[in-house]
Amino acid sequence: MHHLTPTRSATSGQDGSGRRGQELRLERRLRGAAFLIAAGLLALTAIVVAPSIAAYRDGQHNLMRISRLRQILEAANRLSAERGPSNVLMAIAPGSDPAAQARLAAFRAASDGALAGLVAPARSAGAPEVPARFLEATAAQLDAARRDVDRVAGLPPAERRLEDVGAAVARMIAVVDIFQDAVAWEIREIGRADPALVGAGLIGHVVSDLREYGGRIGSAIIPAVAVRQPLTPERVAEAVQMRGRILELMRLLRGQSAFGPGQPLEGLLREVETTFVEGGLGLITAAIAEGQVSGRYTLGADALTHRYVPTLKPVEALRDRYLAGMVEGFAAERDAVRARLVAVACGTVTVLSLLAVLLQSLRASVLRPLLVARETVVALSQGTALPPGIRPPPGGAPALRITEIRRLFDGLAVLEERMGERARLIATLRRQAETDGLTGMSNRRGLARAMAQVAEAPDRAAAAALMIDLDGFKTINDTLGHEAGDDLIRQAGARLAACIARHDIVDGLVARMGGDEFAVLLPGCGDAAAAIAVAEALLHGLSEPFPLGDRSIHLGASIGIALSPLHGPLSDALLACADMALYEAKRAGRHCHRLFTPAMREATLVWTARQQELPQALAAGEFALFYQPQVCLRTRRIVGAEALIRWRHPQLGLLAPAAFLAPLEASPLAAPVGRWVLREACAQAAAWRAAGAPDLRVGVNLFGAQFHAASLVDEVRAALAETGLPGSALELEITETIILQHDEALIAPLRALRDLGIGLAFDDYGTGYASLSLLKRFPLTRLKIDRSFVQGMEVSSQDRAIVRSVLSLGHSLGLGVIAEGVETEAMCGRLRAKGCKEAQGYLFGRPMPPEDFAALCVPGERPAALSA
Repeated sequence: MHHLTPTRSATSGQDGSGRRGQELRLERRLRGAAFLIAAGLLALTAIVVAPSIAAYRDGQHNLMRISRLRQILEAANRLSAERGPSNVLMAIAPGSDPAAQARLAAFRAASDGALAGLVAPARSAGAPEVPARFLEATAAQLDAARRDVDRVAGLPPAERRLEDVGAAVARMIAVVDIFQDAVAWEIREIGRADPALVGAGLIGHVVSDLREYGGRIGSAIIPAVAVRQPLTPERVAEAVQMRGRILELMRLLRGQSAFGPGQPLEGLLREVETTFVEGGLGLITAAIAEGQVSGRYTLGADALTHRYVPTLKPVEALRDRYLAGMVEGFAAERDAVRARLVAVACGTVTVLSLLAVLLQSLRASVLRPLLVARETVVALSQGTALPPGIRPPPGGAPALRITEIRRLFDGLAVLEERMGERARLIATLRRQAETDGLTGMSNRRGLARAMAQVAEAPDRAAAAALMIDLDGFKTINDTLGHEAGDDLIRQAGARLAACIARHDIVDGLVARMGGDEFAVLLPGCGDAAAAIAVAEALLHGLSEPFPLGDRSIHLGASIGIALSPLHGPLSDALLACADMALYEAKRAGRHCHRLFTPAMREATLVWTARQQELPQALAAGEFALFYQPQVCLRTRRIVGAEALIRWRHPQLGLLAPAAFLAPLEASPLAAPVGRWVLREACAQAAAWRAAGAPDLRVGVNLFGAQFHAASLVDEVRAALAETGLPGSALELEITETIILQHDEALIAPLRALRDLGIGLAFDDYGTGYASLSLLKRFPLTRLKIDRSFVQGMEVSSQDRAIVRSVLSLGHSLGLGVIAEGVETEAMCGRLRAKGCKEAQGYLFGRPMPPEDFAALCVPGERPAALSA
């Protein structure tokens, strides 16, 4: 044991040495006392506590076994009891007594419930289940018997035959006989576990059988009385045999000590003899005699039933009281053992408490100051707070020792203060490292810490992570300045936090990940519907205008949702899933949310693979241009071609743009590939024009990355100069997304391109949010009607109206109009009727290699010679 000792001075060295020796001796004594306590505890446990625990466990197991036997016997009784209302229903006219029908339904439900209660696994430790074969055979026989009863009960009384009634009754009796296999099996299992329990189980079986045979003998006689027919010799023999069995069971019970003089069950057994054996069994015996002789019965079936059935009540009372007493007896034995165990435990605890008080007294009076000093040093070395009561109270030890330890604690207190300052500084630095400086919210590091804390809480391991990106923030930040952008970020973060607070999500966290991206952690929210509801509330909150000086700024947001543990653990992996869902939300048109699916991960892997292969594809010349004809609808002559990029992938074959354009546009290669497309298309068009198609124009789609470069106009001018293509033969196609992203910054370069004679086409016009002001401000020359409107003209009046409006608008503004996606002559005819002059689509030709296009646009020339 490590301990602190006072510093020995020159004048007190000898005394200090004596004190140290005394402390060591006392410490050895305390160790010896602790050893004796442990040895005594082990001995006491081995001698008293362990046997008591074993006895209690055995008592508990016995109680569970006897309780299950009682449950099985009660199930047998329920099956037996169902015969009574079944006999009544077969003795009355169909539908004449609804109460009797309801009573039979109740008895059947009770039988089903009793059987169902035996299906569950055995609850007692080590006890096997009741074999399913017994329960399945019983259930099958019960279903067949019920069908027979229902069939007989449904016949008019005049059509009921004694044989049919007897067969139905026999079926009901067979149900109980089959179930007796389960009773016998349970008694054998009890005997294997503890032979001492077999006697109680067998007596319980006898008591239950007494009620069963009392019911059977009535079921054997009353149906014959109901149809007023004599008893067959077989039925008489069966009734006599059951009467003998009843008397034999009564003799067995009289010989059991539980029913002897002075026992609680003695009175019930006498009542059974008086009421049932002498009274009820006498009625049955008289009916047997009458039925055996002539079939003329003194009592009718109803009267006999109403007089006989009440005589069975004492039998049922005896049965129920014995079974209950059997369980109560074993419960009392278990409780007695438990009481002894509690008494032993209390005695043990008392002894140990007294020993602990003694040991604590010695420790406090002798070693406490040294132990406290050691705890103090350990606490300070670990950087934790000092334990409470760290200073010994005055007068608690000899003056010399207290003085020296106080000096030690004075020094430790100074050290504690220094280390406390250090801990506070570390906490401050950690808080700053986990907080976003602009919004005061958690940052990425703080979010990671929060996710780790939630993951460590087992009751709240389910959570949702939302990644949020503000749509349109970059444009506002670039146009209004970074100070306005910072203010907008702070307002957006505050709205997100307020929305989470309104949803009463405990420990919900909003973190700023950087730029205009936020993350939301929703602990305990592992349900997709709940997470989506929060996401929709966030979208609604962010759609409200933001006050920014004297302006109102409108923003939207895209949200990706991922759930833990469904989509992954609470870690960066879950945030990656939410990021993938965020990307899908942006692809879906922004201002929406998407829930992560495994397909998104696969799409991301494919997206990443394509992006990694792009540099090699560009270097190896794997990209190619296909051309789709653009025709004059009046003459069907080819007037132009749209250049469409393809990728001849070495493993996957020819890839359409949908398979690689997205990763290409997000990579640094977008601008280089765009320049290659521009030069290649210009060169090919120049070759075709020189070969005999002088009026042919070529349309080229520009990437958004090409507009970021200030050299766009110079690059286009250089491509025209290198290939010899006149500007009037080139048409650059611009999407609405590019126009909205760059807006005012596009006007100057587009005007410069128009000065070169180059045409500017607005691609997919009508599918987005473009306003008429764009057509006024930008120097466009052509509108391209999106294929969705063209193909919908045949079925949608709205699409027809949109096409007509675009054509009218283009002609009014002096712009050319071309329709995309024309696939049938009907579409072509509608467009011509509305005044459309040019179109492209599968009706005129699919995108094709340059050699195939050359054969169309320059008739009479060999395709190979016309390719650039």
